[in-house]
Amino acid sequence: MQTYKIIMTPDATDDITELSRYIAKNLLAPETALSYVRAIRQEIAKLSEMPGIYKPVDDEPWHSRGVRKILVKNFFVYYRIDEESLKVFILNIIYARSDQLAALRSMNIH
Repeated sequence: MQTYKIIMTPDATDDITELSRYIAKNLLAPETALSYVRAIRQEIAKLSEMPGIYKPVDDEPWHSRGVRKILVKNFFVYYRIDEESLKVFILNIIYARSDQLAALRSMNIH
């Protein structure tokens, strides 16, 4: 079985920092923030073994570009696979109740 390298884009890194900060500071729940970040990181780590397990999103043009998503807690983790280099690019981490099409439109697909 091939192992893929996980690459966190700057947008995804900013997203995880922001969600952690929001939960810890605004909701006054630092333990919950830590729990969410750990769960997201654990699910992202699993993509190194089987990134193709989740299908591409249905909406175009993201479907054609191979953008996929997984739901972790209350957040969608968007990613794409580069089979040639055996890399998984984590693109964004978006709150599930947000407008997902708006999030996709603003996404920087590397």
